[in-house]
Amino acid sequence: MAEGPRIYAFLDYRAYLAACFDYRKQQDPEFSLRTFASDPLLGLSSSSFISAVLKGRKNLSQNLRLRFGRALGLEPAELAYFELLVQGNQSQSADEKSHYEAQMARFHNARARELGEGQQRFYARWYYRVVWHFIGLRQDINSPARIAKSIFPPLTPAQAEEAIQVLLELRLIKRLANGYALNDRHLAAGQGFGGAAAREHHRGFLKLAEESLDRAPEPERRYSVTSFSISPRGRERVQERIEALRAEVRELAEADEGGLGGDRVYALTLHLFPCSREQEAEGGVGPVVIRSGRPPARARAGTSADAGNPRE
Repeated sequence: MAEGPRIYAFLDYRAYLAACFDYRKQQDPEFSLRTFASDPLLGLSSSSFISAVLKGRKNLSQNLRLRFGRALGLEPAELAYFELLVQGNQSQSADEKSHYEAQMARFHNARARELGEGQQRFYARWYYRVVWHFIGLRQDINSPARIAKSIFPPLTPAQAEEAIQVLLELRLIKRLANGYALNDRHLAAGQGFGGAAAREHHRGFLKLAEESLDRAPEPERRYSVTSFSISPRGRERVQERIEALRAEVRELAEADEGGLGGDRVYALTLHLFPCSREQEAEGGVGPVVIRSGRPPARARAGTSADAGNPRE
């Protein structure tokens, strides 16, 4: 039997409900919205309300969110995610949406295997991580030379062999008759990942990003810079959105079924950093200090400037 829709793959609860109903219809041609509405867990008098929800004309109250989740057979963690999903979709303010999206991002990463302190060597070289991803794509290749040639930029056979040995020692991959396979498809850095080792790991990918600006053809890369002025609270909202985007990218990767063009390993680096210092009301460097009893004059809104993907 085909697997039903996975709620963690959705960022729109109405789309999730529609997918669930379509799946049930495929499994049971007799199923209908009226069938679902008659579930005692829902306590609905007709299916018209469900139809209105699917079309965006009605929302789900807190009580109905719980009843819908139970009628769908959601586990406790899935029910908690459904609750956040509905609240995020039905929120009217950007602040509320960002808050719920950040909460949902934690669920998206919940399936990842957290690497312990003894496995932090995985992050010692950028190509350990890339070779791990490549093995997830091609289990039929066991030649370090072929793997090295397939990485971009190319590795030496010795580097590829080194990466394979480290991944085997960390038990992140296993040997097959004609290649290797992943032991887990989702990994996350544990509490021990930080300090100089973490900074060096990020520098490795920053260097790759810099070099790919010249190495990778324009259609295969995406670079852009948005500079902007914003308040501390605005910065927090941007950071929440970045986390939500990273979670969505992980979900897209898991749901991806490949294509005729072949699969490749990609890296997405996102950076947010200050380009000015906090200013005193009187123009000095440091936090804002109000000396006159009035807040410093400032614009009503922030500013922004974009620079898109450089062309060849």
